[in-house]
Amino acid sequence: MKNILVPTDFSACARYAESAAIQLAKRFGATVFFVHFLQSDAYPANSPEWHQKRANKLILLEDIQRKYPDVAIKVDCLPGPLLDQVAHWVSAKGIDLIVMGSYGVSGKSEYFIGSNTQRVVRQIHCPVLVIKDPIEKLAFNKVVFASGFNEREQEPFLRFKKWVVHFTPEIHLVAIHTASLFEAPYIVTKSAMDEFQALCEPLHAEIHVFPDLNIEAGIRVFAQSIHADLIGISNHERHPLKRILVGSNVEALINHSKLPVLVIDYET
Repeated sequence: MKNILVPTDFSACARYAESAAIQLAKRFGATVFFVHFLQSDAYPANSPEWHQKRANKLILLEDIQRKYPDVAIKVDCLPGPLLDQVAHWVSAKGIDLIVMGSYGVSGKSEYFIGSNTQRVVRQIHCPVLVIKDPIEKLAFNKVVFASGFNEREQEPFLRFKKWVVHFTPEIHLVAIHTASLFEAPYIVTKSAMDEFQALCEPLHAEIHVFPDLNIEAGIRVFAQSIHADLIGISNHERHPLKRILVGSNVEALINHSKLPVLVIDYET
């Protein structure tokens, strides 16, 4: 991991993401890019008002830079829209990981509005680490990878393993069994999970088929029950209408989980 992007709005949860990114940068010797995306609805970009607002935000960004003199940090304040700029930075700077804070949202806003973090997870093809609460010491000693464990999931899982192996964690592979008619039989799921368990070597791994009426809730309950430090899950873009009708387990998870969630994109 060489380059980490932290989009920030200077809120409390953004500060949690800031701390996590700095700890990761120290561990991996990475450069952290702190960027604020200045929306210009109230004033046109490049107007005197916009430049004054940008100057004010740059002061806050430079305060972050001064706070960590032993970390390679670069800062910038850019006009929106956020998604276009994030996509550009991921490509132009060779970003390996995006770290974002999230308060989460609930109700209709989960499907019709969503948070900026949701939008980034949904549309940007780059691993995203979502932070909800402060992490004093970044130590992923016990991690969960939730999946359907089909062949298509192997590549994102190996990317997840490559990321967490630096923490030498205990890996828990979990499939949530909802008793749906569309689910594979237990014996088929167990066989697929055995293959993933073999992929975990040399790390210690355990497999679990956990019953719950809801996949996203089941992942959270299981992770909490084993006192996990991190949840990993793979992601791919959904058609917008399908996402509204059936929901997204990934987006629901990043909204509701108090644990850090690492989302690995299929197309990374």
